[in-house]
Amino acid sequence: MYKEFLELGVWGQRMAKDEIAATGTQLLDRAVAILKYLGDVGQRGASMATIGEAMGLKQPTVHRIVTALERHGLVDRERETKRYRLGLALFAMGVSAADGTGLRKLARPALLRLAAATSDSVYLMARAGFNTVCVDRQQGAYVIDSLTGHIGGQIPMGIGPASQAILAFLPPAEADVILDTNAMLYKKFGSFTSRKIKDGLEKIREQGYAVDDGELVAGIASIAVPILPPGRDAIASIAINLTSPRLTAERRPELVGLLTKEVREIEQQLNPLAT
Repeated sequence: MYKEFLELGVWGQRMAKDEIAATGTQLLDRAVAILKYLGDVGQRGASMATIGEAMGLKQPTVHRIVTALERHGLVDRERETKRYRLGLALFAMGVSAADGTGLRKLARPALLRLAAATSDSVYLMARAGFNTVCVDRQQGAYVIDSLTGHIGGQIPMGIGPASQAILAFLPPAEADVILDTNAMLYKKFGSFTSRKIKDGLEKIREQGYAVDDGELVAGIASIAVPILPPGRDAIASIAINLTSPRLTAERRPELVGLLTKEVREIEQQLNPLAT
């Protein structure tokens, strides 16, 4: 009987530890969700009550998480409005992450040259799980915005030429998982579906670049070339965004040539065997 009691005690301790671990994981998930939500609302920020309502969380829980995030500089509160926004500590970490592979620093001169040569906006986009994230950007004389909006902005993998250029050069089985996972998200972008995106990948592989003549956002075109380090999958792409009238049939080969030249130089610098 005593032995059984001890065994129950051990079992209870294990259950308690598992419960604590689950609670910790749950809090982490909620903290990440709050950070993503604040990223979506942008500069206008959100009050504690609004965050709780959007997340479906009770105020004590929201207060505990947001207070901890604020303590670490991950969110800031404006005294007048009492609204919370993403903190500068996140920006610093984002910059460090972007430079972690050296890609942002390596590609920066290419973005400057392309913007100067074309007068259009140029973006360095990299894969981040099931999304594509804007790692760097350079505005040209013709200033237009993008779906990602800013450095650090993300978009589901498969939406837009920049992400499609990466997706087309991933292993097919991996690309299928991404398409299936993001299927519900594509509904937010008009007529785009997993099947439609997948059907276009072969053409991207054949021609070596992805292009959108204004289907995704009316009046805005984009053309992108993937960055393919030797012996590796696509890790990123460089895209030029421009107004649709500026992407003429005559100009397309010129832009593809400029992009390809810059991308090839970056790929060689990413190749540890290059001499």
